[in-house]
Amino acid sequence: MTSPRFAIEPYPSLASTNDLVRERALGGEPEGLVVRAGIQTRGRGRHGRSWASPTGNLYCSMLLRPERPLAEAATLSLVIGLSLADTLAEEAPGPELKWPNDVMVGGAKLAGILLESVIVGAKAPVIVAGIGVNVATCPKDLPYPATSLAGLGVDLPPESLLERFLEAFGRDYDCWRAGGFSALRERWLERAHGRGREARVRDGDRLIDGRFVDVDPEGRLVIDTRTGRRLIHAGELFFPLAEATS
Repeated sequence: MTSPRFAIEPYPSLASTNDLVRERALGGEPEGLVVRAGIQTRGRGRHGRSWASPTGNLYCSMLLRPERPLAEAATLSLVIGLSLADTLAEEAPGPELKWPNDVMVGGAKLAGILLESVIVGAKAPVIVAGIGVNVATCPKDLPYPATSLAGLGVDLPPESLLERFLEAFGRDYDCWRAGGFSALRERWLERAHGRGREARVRDGDRLIDGRFVDVDPEGRLVIDTRTGRRLIHAGELFFPLAEATS
């Protein structure tokens, strides 16, 4: 099984790259479409949060049609993060991966990933993977630290970053399709942000305190709590605990 031929479509401005790729997916577009926008007017992150999208950064979405159950396809956020961190490591110092979908440098967020599932009949899941990287600027009014490539002294155009990322992701996607996340897990853990530290996970309305010890072969966060080990399928991870209430 070989990686898809990625076809990049650039646009000066879009409401949302994820929305356009979703529309194309529903119309039968094959795997490999990549839409990039200079700016987004209605960009969004996880849980529908607004994602500031000024010019100069990388905003793109990929269409993937993995022949895997939806639960396994959810680990693609980890795979994409790994490919992106490896690409950024060529230019920026020590990128780390914050479960489940952020790339960090020096404790500050540099990039985020948003996976959305498109329901197309009863076939295997169709995934729209949105990626945002702070290339030229980063938001200033966030409840957590953020950084940009420019702020780190890196001069790399968004289009060049995207091309490099797609090369890395093509290889990792092949590996994932052959062996699942477990085939990439050790590489992911080498870049894991906060492993071994006390943490808090927000899982819906629940707050779980403990120590982040692992990410298992199915991509679940492993937390040691006072009452035993917990496996977290989805949620938000915070370091230190004070971040959870900000």
